[in-house]
Amino acid sequence: MMIKSEKQLKELKNYKPQNCFVSSLYLNTDGSKFSKKQIEVIFKDLVKEKKSEFGDEKEFKDVLEDIKKMENYISQNLDIVKYKGLAIFSCSKENFWQVYELNVSPPNLFTIDKSPYIRPLLLIMSRTHKICTTIFDHRKARIFTILGNEIILNSEIYDETPKKIKIAGYHGFDESRATEYMENKIVEHYKKISDKLLEIYQSEKFDILFIGGKQEDINQFTEQLHPYLKKIYRGSFNLPIDAKESDILRKSLELETKLLIEDEEKTIDQLKTHARSKTSEMAVLGIKDTIRALNEANINKLIFNLDFSYSGKYCPSCNYLALKDDKCPRCGVNLLRTQNIVLKIVDVASEINAEIYPIFFSKELNQEGIGAILRHKGVTKTTV
Repeated sequence: MMIKSEKQLKELKNYKPQNCFVSSLYLNTDGSKFSKKQIEVIFKDLVKEKKSEFGDEKEFKDVLEDIKKMENYISQNLDIVKYKGLAIFSCSKENFWQVYELNVSPPNLFTIDKSPYIRPLLLIMSRTHKICTTIFDHRKARIFTILGNEIILNSEIYDETPKKIKIAGYHGFDESRATEYMENKIVEHYKKISDKLLEIYQSEKFDILFIGGKQEDINQFTEQLHPYLKKIYRGSFNLPIDAKESDILRKSLELETKLLIEDEEKTIDQLKTHARSKTSEMAVLGIKDTIRALNEANINKLIFNLDFSYSGKYCPSCNYLALKDDKCPRCGVNLLRTQNIVLKIVDVASEINAEIYPIFFSKELNQEGIGAILRHKGVTKTTV
């Protein structure tokens, strides 16, 4: 199953079973980074760590059937998984089971709670585009909507535009008139496609428009686009009108990934420039300074690799974050350990209305994993 909308995720979040827990699992299944055996070991380690955190042995036993089903699914399906990540939600006592294939690598995480843990899915949806891709020639057009790895044919258009022919006449006058007539008909065809695209855009609000066709025709076609469509037109590729849907999907996703990487690298470059400037002091890099800035509510934009994970602690009372401290310096409460403090950082940053920007593809932040653009200069070098 693919993620199709935030509404779908809200329905998932609102699922609250009676008197039992929901197990939520996120796995990085990127075959270029991990073997099947390594992924199976990661899953077992996540379960082992969660079991050690659970104080009530009886409550943990309630999810053993979930764990068994997840283990079987990973064992039987991982060889054919073509995606970079999996999200699995299970409540065996109520026969609840949902699996989501992800195009990006999530952090490895296993949680047990009274409802599904969907924060990583929301992060993915925050930068997932609804794409409209149009393939056209002088007579036909096929319009597709794409979300995730799903492609759906939305509309087809066919017009009886004349073929180019040579007509004898006085000094080529008849041929010139025929050519003009043919070109006018082609423009009418393009306008008809543009009108249909605008109708779909106004009803479905896609984020990006891609166009496939002969390069010499694309410039003329884009001239007919409504200004709304020109704003979201982000690229083109050469494909015939009868191209396979799998090829259209592949080309569209390749273009989307290219756009995402360009935006990510621009954002990371801005972050590093400010963080390394001795005069700016308007950004921080690394887990420690990011936590320091967040404890001071001094984060304007949080930037982090989606699959970056780091163990840490938090205060259940005031959300103070730390790496080594045992007690909250604000209220004296014992800090709780979490297997991935990054997701807690995201939660707290969201509460202070910081912009959340997960990195999906770029490797430019791999060394630090996380950083932030600040609201005001500098952070206090407190112990965390």
